[in-house]
Amino acid sequence: MIRILHIYHDLMSLYGDWANAAVLVMELNSCGVDAVIDKKSVGDELDFESYDFVYIGSGTERSLVACISDIMRHKASLIGRIEEGMHVLATGNSHEIFGMAVTDAKGGRHEALGLLNFETIQGGGRITGDCVCNTAFLQEKLIGFINRASKGQVGDIQRPFVHELGSGANDETNTEGIQYENVLGTYMTGPVLVRNPPLLKYFAGKLIGARAEEIAERSIPFFTFQEDAYRKALGELAMRMAAAN
Repeated sequence: MIRILHIYHDLMSLYGDWANAAVLVMELNSCGVDAVIDKKSVGDELDFESYDFVYIGSGTERSLVACISDIMRHKASLIGRIEEGMHVLATGNSHEIFGMAVTDAKGGRHEALGLLNFETIQGGGRITGDCVCNTAFLQEKLIGFINRASKGQVGDIQRPFVHELGSGANDETNTEGIQYENVLGTYMTGPVLVRNPPLLKYFAGKLIGARAEEIAERSIPFFTFQEDAYRKALGELAMRMAAAN
């Protein structure tokens, strides 16, 4: 049994982010692997030892601050489980929680988990748009949509998502996101795993582990048009990039 925790499911799910946890369960079930989702939010008791995978989605800047304040009481246990190998996916602005701090548009500084050495500075405006990016851990390109507060991030970290189209973590770079052990974060929002079958299969394979190849041979596709939708969207975005050049 694989146990998935969807944390702050009510505060951090602006763009259908909940579908990422749901589709991962569907993918695992289609491979003959039992998986369940627990949902926890601000004030709930948590035992990270019980989970194999944690998902957190995107939210408003106000919701993010509330989540940072709450998750700090779990800092030791969460980081401990990360160091033990627990998988984490953070989409949208939620990956900012794993930095040193978030400074809001009014100048208020909110201490965060400090797992990685970067800080986020929010602004009053917004940066939005479609994106196409490459990663070192996948051969296929990924597609998505970004909607984040302006200004961006400062700090010396390796960002795993390299954008051919779309904005990076700040004005000086075309890269964004975080990667540490089995933690992956990106500014891409919404149902990222639904839109990107390669990334969905990447996480499913990691969770299944040594049995991945054996199980893949008897897996049953659960979403007939998922791959077609991904290829079509990628093709349209590629044409947009070609036209711009």
